[in-house]
Amino acid sequence: MASRRNQFLRVLLIFTVVVFRGVTSNINDGNFDGSNFNKFDASYRFSHDQFLEFYNAPLHPIENHFWRSPENLGEVSGVAVEPTGNLIIFHRGDRTWNHDTFDENAKYQEKYKGPIRENTVLTVDSKNGNIIRGWGNQTFYLPHGIHADPFGNIWLTDIALHQVFKYSAFGVLQLILGQRFMPGSDINHFCQPTSVAVLSSGEIVVADGYCNNRIVLFDKRGNPKYAIGENWITLRIPHALTILPNEQVCIADREDFRIVCLDVTFSGLKQNSYLPYSIHHPQFGRIFGIASYRGFIYAVNGMTFKNIQIKGFTIDSINRNVIEFWSPESSVFTMPHAIAVCPYGSALYVSEIGPNKVWKFDLVTKSNNTDVKQLVLNREWK
Repeated sequence: MASRRNQFLRVLLIFTVVVFRGVTSNINDGNFDGSNFNKFDASYRFSHDQFLEFYNAPLHPIENHFWRSPENLGEVSGVAVEPTGNLIIFHRGDRTWNHDTFDENAKYQEKYKGPIRENTVLTVDSKNGNIIRGWGNQTFYLPHGIHADPFGNIWLTDIALHQVFKYSAFGVLQLILGQRFMPGSDINHFCQPTSVAVLSSGEIVVADGYCNNRIVLFDKRGNPKYAIGENWITLRIPHALTILPNEQVCIADREDFRIVCLDVTFSGLKQNSYLPYSIHHPQFGRIFGIASYRGFIYAVNGMTFKNIQIKGFTIDSINRNVIEFWSPESSVFTMPHAIAVCPYGSALYVSEIGPNKVWKFDLVTKSNNTDVKQLVLNREWK
């Protein structure tokens, strides 16, 4: 009986993969034909009540000219915002990533240097940029991603250690995933993991990252459940993650120049499912960082081609289109790497590698007094 059930589930999974590949191949910002998607809308789309519950007019990022980024930072690989609204920075101190940092098997070649001596995790006052506290010294080798969950826990990835860490808000270690300095592709190993996100259920989503190009799901205790790799979706460097109100996880698929959103819990095999999709735009280039607030995705790209400007994007995740471009007013982005949104929707932060700094943007309603009712009508489903 169990074998028949497993065989049935495998058939359903294969069918879903076929459907998914068809959907993602037809969705882009320039010429999406709604008829290609209408046949799926009964299973994917929010209900009208769900839509109104989570809907909010898109917020416009405007550079905060009074903000001063902390100085004397290393490469700022990650930013997050804790539940109190303060910024958390994850930086690399005196370390950099170059051609000789890893060998051809992704093994870290600079272990002899020991861990970074200075505090790599810094809590920063959201009002003025002053450092409130720091920790993480003598611990990390090559920081990458940081995520603050609703309980204030801090999740970190280290691409040299090939590990994921969970800490309390004050730096008490609670969980380690992966094997120290041991890259691998099985369910118990990572290879240069890039990002972490935590679902409302407590399940842990890891973007495993530069080598394996996959997503790995763990239960809330850190027990591995399964990996989502090429048998489900083809990714080329899943670089950052964010979670939408419908619990879909959106991925910055960096080298494919797109954002992919999917249900990593495989409830797509159940009745009220959310089918995966991808979002493209001609100006995306390499998407490095994504964050979201009330169903709108905020993203930053990085160096790609000469004709691709480095900037920020505001994306409507329901209509799947870019609704605004934005960037600093006082200067330009050089090498953005990560982005984070305040849980109260008051501010957005972008970290850069190159000029090792953090930009703060205030999130405000549009100054042209756009009619919110019209926005709702535009987002209604025909």
